Amino acid sequence: MRMMCLFRAINWCCVLFWSGLHSPVANCALTTTTTNPSQVPTPHTFRFQNPTQCLKNEFYNLNLFDCVPCNEVGNGDGALGNLQPDKFSCKCPDGHLSIYERGKTWPTCDEICTPDRSDNCTSVWLPQPRPSNQCKYRYLNSTSAFANQLPVHPLISGIILTQTNPMSREGDCISCDMTHNFRYQDFCLASTLLRPYVHYNAFWQGTTAPDSSVPSHFGDLKFVAFFCLTLRNDTACQQLANLCVLSHFSLEKHSPCSAFLLTQVSDVVMKYAHSGEQVRSLQPFLFYKKGRVTKELLSKTLQLPDRKELRLFSTTFGLDGGLKRWGAFHPEILNMCQQKAPSLRMALPERESEVSCQLTLERLIDLANQRHNDEFLTVFLNFSSNWQFFFHQLPVLIETLTPENQRPQQEEWQLVKRFQLISASPRNNHLHQTMPHYEDAHKLQQYYSLRYVEDIDIRYTLDRDQPDRVGLPLIRLRYRHIEMGSRNTSLSQLYPFSLKISYDQVKRGWDWLILEVALPLLLLLAFAAAVFRLQNLRRRRKADLYQMSSLLEFLLQLAGNVAYALLASVLLLLLLQASNSRMLKILLYPALLLQFLFLAVQLWRSSQLELFLIDWERPRSSCEGQRLNLDSSSLCSSVRTFVAESSVSTWRVLFTANAWIRLSVAQKYSTLGQVFVVIAGYQFLESFTRGDIFLRCCLIAAAYLLTYLLQIIGHQLFVSNPLQKFIDLCSLANISLFSLTEPGFGYYIHGRSPHGFADTDMSSMILQLQRTQTMSGRRGLLMDSDKQAYVILPPRNLHIYLERLLLPFQRSLTGTLSQTMLYQKDIVPSIDGQMERTSIAYASVNRFFCAFIDHAIKDMDYIIKEKSFVEQLLNCETDNYITENRGTFYIDDSFSFSRVLLLGNHLHIFVLELLLVLSIFLLSSNLLIAAAGACALNILLRHVFRHWVRRNISRKTLIDERFLL
Repeated sequence: MRMMCLFRAINWCCVLFWSGLHSPVANCALTTTTTNPSQVPTPHTFRFQNPTQCLKNEFYNLNLFDCVPCNEVGNGDGALGNLQPDKFSCKCPDGHLSIYERGKTWPTCDEICTPDRSDNCTSVWLPQPRPSNQCKYRYLNSTSAFANQLPVHPLISGIILTQTNPMSREGDCISCDMTHNFRYQDFCLASTLLRPYVHYNAFWQGTTAPDSSVPSHFGDLKFVAFFCLTLRNDTACQQLANLCVLSHFSLEKHSPCSAFLLTQVSDVVMKYAHSGEQVRSLQPFLFYKKGRVTKELLSKTLQLPDRKELRLFSTTFGLDGGLKRWGAFHPEILNMCQQKAPSLRMALPERESEVSCQLTLERLIDLANQRHNDEFLTVFLNFSSNWQFFFHQLPVLIETLTPENQRPQQEEWQLVKRFQLISASPRNNHLHQTMPHYEDAHKLQQYYSLRYVEDIDIRYTLDRDQPDRVGLPLIRLRYRHIEMGSRNTSLSQLYPFSLKISYDQVKRGWDWLILEVALPLLLLLAFAAAVFRLQNLRRRRKADLYQMSSLLEFLLQLAGNVAYALLASVLLLLLLQASNSRMLKILLYPALLLQFLFLAVQLWRSSQLELFLIDWERPRSSCEGQRLNLDSSSLCSSVRTFVAESSVSTWRVLFTANAWIRLSVAQKYSTLGQVFVVIAGYQFLESFTRGDIFLRCCLIAAAYLLTYLLQIIGHQLFVSNPLQKFIDLCSLANISLFSLTEPGFGYYIHGRSPHGFADTDMSSMILQLQRTQTMSGRRGLLMDSDKQAYVILPPRNLHIYLERLLLPFQRSLTGTLSQTMLYQKDIVPSIDGQMERTSIAYASVNRFFCAFIDHAIKDMDYIIKEKSFVEQLLNCETDNYITENRGTFYIDDSFSFSRVLLLGNHLHIFVLELLLVLSIFLLSSNLLIAAAGACALNILLRHVFRHWVRRNISRKTLIDERFLL
């Protein structure tokens, strides 16, 4: 029952299904005999109508418990209004032909003209005298045989039924030529009509006993199938359904069940389809569909008209398809014991709910003789909805039918709707010597095998919160097959039988609340967050919402959010002990895959950001006549500096770049420490789990989560902030960091030293410290502020201008010699051309960023402001002033640039590790393997991310990769 919750979580609004299903529109037909086309019932639920309420022009449909008018059926079937009700069907009156056409549910009636008619009577189908009243056979033939006699209507391919031979003017209806016809009951059928159904002969030959002389009930199967599938005869369809039950619901291609499987079980349509059968809704309803439909069916609760007793209704059909009985169902109908059967009172005590006994083989043979394979039962539950009363067919689970029916997974069950208590395969005693009837041993020669129900369990559920509702009862049957060909068989052999009416008293637990309420809400929140994130990124990228990249970005964000929603549901289920390992696997494995996909793309994007290190001064080594570096200020801050004077300091840039690489792979917690604590705690508390895999998962998740929180708190309280350390390092090196994750979004760390330089000796450093004590130097971008971290939305022209500055360098790497020579006119001959171009490009970009930060570019500027509380909370920028030439710098006190590092993605990494640990543990039941998997994942992630960041810095900052750690 719990497994059902997951699939209902995706369609959580389907709780309104029953209320709509049992509304007054449920009283309608399921085929073309529907009185109101707008009504949409199910093949399981019917509103009962008493046959005495049927009008004169209506017949009673036994499959739907409904009165159906003859003159309005099939949207025009039975034209000319000649169809007349015949209790359970419609037929043509005497003196009429019945023409069965393809695609029509009911025949067309046409009057036969007679010579004594005074009016101009011209029969469309058969212009000949009325047949004699002494006809012995009713002929069935195709209308194409006399197509030249159709002067009015166009040729319609159909089958004609009449009591005369249409090819004989003498009206020969006494004999049936077996050369071109088949004889069945009082019908004479043309051989061509049965050609599509000859394949049914293969079935009864395969189901007879080893003795080929044994007669079988399946010899007339092709005739029954023809009358049911082609002539739409309801009695023949009932007989075909009974033959299906008698064959123990055989799944063979040519069995009596093939037509029902074709139209009632969706996943076997192609397997059982052949040219002789029409794909339509075949009645009576015999099979339930597999899969989610079965699980939903068994999880429904229905309102009872009587709280004290189950009110059941049953129908009994004979083997020939005729109705033998209908009315209230009593358990005594199923009871084979001599004791009294249990009653249908609700919540029976255990001692009163079961009856069991031992049946002798003689008793079973007597029961088989009494029933004579002629009782086929269908049971219905009487329930109410919207102040109306309905019938619901009870599902029947035959445990011995398929191996899947013995498994606990309900979605794999093949449920049926009709069954029999006992069936027997008779011998042909005319060809063998038999004992006299008065000897007991004669009974052993009547049948070569018996099949009877040895265990019957009618099980339902009661809801504690809603005592007037009951779960749909399930009839569980287990058959026993007895072969009587053995010499050791005796009439005194004992066989068990039990009849039980049981119930499960359930109460909606936390699993229902989590999987049907919490999970859908979390998924809805995940969808809304993905939409919001997409809209925010679209503004940053300045991209169209309908581009393919936007759709992919939305799917990526949705994947990450769904992974969090599934993990939250798993943690709630573990906390409340409201699920099982199978449910956890269904939630965990997709969450693991989605989180891995999201994190891999997220880290790859973070490592590929546009990055540049801005050097605020030039080297001091070439300066002459200066004893101390304090005598000079930074020259690179001026936009008038010449190229020859603007070379950047190599060592400070390399030192800062390597510090950024080390910072990128730093983490707030240790995975190795995590798994060590979890393993230790698990070993200590394992004895309290009593071997329950669910409790063990709960213990592991709790320990892993608690250890993570303690590490994060300890890192926050006792470990200095590595992000602030890196900012201090930038100020010490007099280097700023400018990065763009999107063309219109990035981060800026202002590392300009308040003293104007960083290349210094020991004496200058001492003087610098003294100045710091006596002066109020500020390191911020603003003169009166120490704020150094910013979230930036640069002007739209900045990225375009930056690409133009790097274009000569990029062309020198991939362009031709003629293109390269255009940019080499100022190159010193003694220096390698490639290295010189790199230096020139770096210096040009450095001058550009220095000028931009100093507000020295006339057509490109920015403003500085603070984010609102909502913008900080949602990580968005709503009130910005972005134009082609103007940008916005937001003061970032929370160091948002950590989002491009492992430090800012620690929660995503932790979630992935937790999902991996739980998934591996559920798969292997070994915590050491799960812990090793988490450690290996963390090491691999750091190694790959470090490699990505290192290569990106080499490309974006123009630093040779050999100088990087």
